[in-house]
Amino acid sequence: MSQALEELQDRLPSQPVPDLSGTLRRYVAGLAAVVSGSQLRATRQLADEFADGSGAALQAELRKLADGVDNWATHFWLDDMYLKNPIPLPVNSSPFFLLPKQHFHSTTDQLRYASKIILFALDYKKKIDNNTLPPDLIPSRGGKPTPLCMDTYQHFFPAYRRPGEAVDELFMSDQQTDKHAWNVIVACKNQFFSLQVTSESSDEVPSEDTLVDQLRQIVNMTKDKENLQPPVGLLTTENRQTWAKMRNRMLKSNVNSCSLGSIERCLLVMCIDECCGGRVPSYSTIRKDSNTLEITSMASHVLHGSSTGTANRWYDKFLQAVVTRDGVVGFIVEHSASEGITVLRFCEELLQHISSESPLENETNSNNSATNSFRTPSPLTWEIDDEVSCAIQEAGKKMNKLCKDLDLFVHRFTIYGKEFIKSHKISPDAFIQVALQLTYYKVHRKLVSTYESASLRRFHKGRVDNIRAATPEALAWVKVMCGASEVTEEGKVELFRACIKKQTEILLYTVNGEGPDNHLLALREIAKLKNYPNLPFFEDKSYWEFLNFRLSTSQLPTTSGVLVGYGPVVPDGYGCSYNPCSDHIDFCVSSFFSSKETSSDFFAHSLEGSLLNMREICQKMAQIDMEASKQKQCVTAEKE
Repeated sequence: MSQALEELQDRLPSQPVPDLSGTLRRYVAGLAAVVSGSQLRATRQLADEFADGSGAALQAELRKLADGVDNWATHFWLDDMYLKNPIPLPVNSSPFFLLPKQHFHSTTDQLRYASKIILFALDYKKKIDNNTLPPDLIPSRGGKPTPLCMDTYQHFFPAYRRPGEAVDELFMSDQQTDKHAWNVIVACKNQFFSLQVTSESSDEVPSEDTLVDQLRQIVNMTKDKENLQPPVGLLTTENRQTWAKMRNRMLKSNVNSCSLGSIERCLLVMCIDECCGGRVPSYSTIRKDSNTLEITSMASHVLHGSSTGTANRWYDKFLQAVVTRDGVVGFIVEHSASEGITVLRFCEELLQHISSESPLENETNSNNSATNSFRTPSPLTWEIDDEVSCAIQEAGKKMNKLCKDLDLFVHRFTIYGKEFIKSHKISPDAFIQVALQLTYYKVHRKLVSTYESASLRRFHKGRVDNIRAATPEALAWVKVMCGASEVTEEGKVELFRACIKKQTEILLYTVNGEGPDNHLLALREIAKLKNYPNLPFFEDKSYWEFLNFRLSTSQLPTTSGVLVGYGPVVPDGYGCSYNPCSDHIDFCVSSFFSSKETSSDFFAHSLEGSLLNMREICQKMAQIDMEASKQKQCVTAEKE
């Protein structure tokens, strides 16, 4: 590790254990807008009893544990959020990263772009391994940028999520050192191949032309119908416990063990797809915008394969690249190993690298190694019995149903962007979160527990907590905006100010490690580990509602044209990622067609209306502030 980076990472503070009374106060406040008054009173009483009873003992246990682990929150969060969660990975857990569309004139163009991604990944891995990847920094009020924990970058290429019947394992390959040859798994027409990308005990990497030739060999091998292998990749789309049982059954065969081992040890999975051909739902409410439809179709294909490419994936691997014949390019990520913002940086630097390449550089790079230095790609083979074969067919049926059920809609709001918001001295993130609350209330006439991922990487081995947005202040404001009571324009402005102030406060205390979600999770899990009797506080239906995220959101800012999205986390909920740019805001909204409560395109267009309403509020607020300033100047002049 470079000394400067090592010192930077060593100086990262440990994540604090919040005060119990503050967490319980914030917990009750976080429920005030989403449960009834009588239920809230009952919950407040349970919180008081918890604080005076078991809570104090559990808090002491947590403080003791925090002294002995790298990060107490990550210690519990990783299992609860991911590894103990048995839901299938595609749509439900793994986000997509859609890159700007490419224009391929031939299959060779497609394979060349895939080769560029592989070569960039090799270079990126070397930077990570050598600790020469520049650290992520965020601005701070003191002027000096705050460094962020770089730990999960170490997961980019070794990480693999092994399914378990009780809990999954985040496995890290130990065969990605200079002493071993590295491989990439290539998926093509539902077949899997191992592609060697470094020489054993050598720094030599294949040239771009060599990789193109090897990828072409793989494409040709898929035409061999006599050796066609079953679409085993479909098993990775299953419920984790089901997949774990099938995997254990398959491991009884040495052939399967070798193939699975090759995938587990690979750097990444490269999915060479045929044309996207994504199914676009027949929306009844959208304006007929062909660009919106095309982006939605491309995003759907990267996210779940659009039925036609679903078996051409291996969802357990952290990083999967997707390159289609018609120019759709993106990544699908197994989320337990790292956060979206780190993958977004990888995508941005990939695009920058490719755009900066010159034809002369490509020609030079294409002749610096011999093809025969690298093994010919080898197909992975499988020995599948009837039970596993039936499981593959069943997984395919379920995945086809899931693909058809996902209601994904991409929307660009073009009236204004973050510069307009910042001109009114408002945090763009807080502004958009408030807009989402207004939209949800307009559509559903209530507020619900809302999740927004908050980075805790300012702490040593910090991961994520939740910025909550369904506040009493938000509820009071959205009600008057929807005409629940007669309020003057000035009154609406004051309620809006209070709403923004509260949201900004929540954002700040959460990213500083003081949020209630991780804290309560840790106390709950310690109670289980220490065999505490059932605690009424955690069995209260309010606690379930606190964690029932019908609105799951995240901000993923970029200026590189990368679109990020994911599915909803509950059957009757929405997923909503957003990217506030200077003069527009991109949204990717998801829900399920099977829910009678939700509609992604209707929500997205209602959101546009909310943002227009909020522009009027901001303009009125500016007018009020200007008049107040003038009045103050007049008073000052009179005194003089």
